[in-house]
Amino acid sequence: MNEQSSDTVTKSTMVLIIFATIIITVIALEMSGAIKHSTNKKDAPIAGYKVIFIENMDDKSYRLSHKSSDQTAVCNDTYLFVTSDNDASMQGLLVDYKNRGIRCN
Repeated sequence: MNEQSSDTVTKSTMVLIIFATIIITVIALEMSGAIKHSTNKKDAPIAGYKVIFIENMDDKSYRLSHKSSDQTAVCNDTYLFVTSDNDASMQGLLVDYKNRGIRCN
């Protein structure tokens, strides 16, 4: 009347099998060349930006954080560049979704 199942697996064994499967999968994908690594670090995006459309300058219905972003926009040769306040060597050209430079006056 007491039927005991002989195919029980402990939770720790199941967790170890899951992690081992993930590690083996990543190693197999890496060795087969399915995972692509960029060697050109200059094309990597540093930050993402969005625009808040404001119809009326008196309207304060948008949310804006009071913390500093640690970045400064600089107009250089009629294009807008963003520089890091923490690292002077970090500077990037601000572009739109089609990699066209954003102009400034």
